Amino acid sequence: MNLDIAATLLVLGDATSRNLEFSHRDDVRVSYGEETITEGNILEIRRRHQDIVRVHTFPKHVEARTGADWEWHIIGQRRTLKMRVQAKRVQCNDVLKISHKVRSSGEQQRDLLIAGAHAAGMKAVYCIYCTEPQRKFWKEFHAPPGYRSFQTGCLLADATHLLPTTKKLEEIEERCKPWHHLFAPVGLIQEESEFFPVYWGGFEKFFRISLLQVPLVEAGQAPEAAGAAGWNAPTVDDLNADTDREFDPTGVEATTERDLARLQQDLDDGSEVAQSDGVRLRDLGIYRMIVIDVRGGSIPEERDERRRR
Repeated sequence: MNLDIAATLLVLGDATSRNLEFSHRDDVRVSYGEETITEGNILEIRRRHQDIVRVHTFPKHVEARTGADWEWHIIGQRRTLKMRVQAKRVQCNDVLKISHKVRSSGEQQRDLLIAGAHAAGMKAVYCIYCTEPQRKFWKEFHAPPGYRSFQTGCLLADATHLLPTTKKLEEIEERCKPWHHLFAPVGLIQEESEFFPVYWGGFEKFFRISLLQVPLVEAGQAPEAAGAAGWNAPTVDDLNADTDREFDPTGVEATTERDLARLQQDLDDGSEVAQSDGVRLRDLGIYRMIVIDVRGGSIPEERDERRRR
């Protein structure tokens, strides 16, 4: 497991859920759309994990021909998971609109997402942004005093599990997974222990934070909550070693030197990998790419630079 990344995704999922719910209030009337949520979350992932995350963006000059908002590569020691992701927000009237025809072709966005990902050897995934009142299955764990729990505002679903006729989150929620499960497939809560370091004769209150694993099922909940059906995605452990666990192999390939090169370079640095990725994504109309190194260490050049400093 990688609790550092998992903690970030927990916080961002929680913030997405709470901000989206706040934006639905009658006295707020602030748009909080899919583009805004996606950009903010990707920026924060990059900011918090500059050693192991690369983000590449391009001007949006053509309509996505693949039905995808971004390409997501998670690179482990042995395997790399490659995904094409489409973001969908549950609207304030609780409607989840999967049906969407692309203007240029008249095809369903979902069909383009699945076909494009399949042709590229990647996994087609929906990332669903939702609020706590809109969820019935992945509800917030009620943490005991001294702890805080997280709302799961970013849910991942296998695109093949969603149909164009899908209109409500409750129709497919049990087939979704909170996005932090890619990195730590457990329930997590946060311990907040107060301590008081002394600064110039005064006291300032701080919190020491640590993540604790908790059961995914609370008393009185359906036991199925701990093992919900849905996308059986590979975890970081699966990408880094040969585990005994069976997982969905779609989009999973042996890690190559080309994958590792994506961690070393920016897409505009003139390298062959950078140039080919840049052209490929622009031609497809995908204008975001996020690459995460989960092999357990920092990107070599940056690690060495820190040591020199």
